[in-house]
Amino acid sequence: MHELALSQSIVDLVADHAAREGLRKVTRIVLEIGAAAAVEAEALHFCFDLVARESVAEGAELAIEAVALRARCRACGRLFAPAALSDGCPGCGSFERDWLAGREMRVKSFDGE
Repeated sequence: MHELALSQSIVDLVADHAAREGLRKVTRIVLEIGAAAAVEAEALHFCFDLVARESVAEGAELAIEAVALRARCRACGRLFAPAALSDGCPGCGSFERDWLAGREMRVKSFDGE
């Protein structure tokens, strides 16, 4: 379950930045997670609650913003939003594409006091 390691990284990152900003409590963390990032949101919430105990992020709301897949076809240049990583270009059928969004996972912001 890599969500446990991800949760620990999130807490570590936010705790470090909160300390730099003089915050003693983090109340909300907003994540952007791509559709193809292979992260199970429910497992991440569960692991986050465990890892955040006795940290500056204990009790913080973990908000997840889903990022849809977006790609550009290398063959015809069309921008498209595939439903899955295995989908080809709807314009020309090519599977040669550059991923523009949907594979990321990042801390977008956090709030605290």
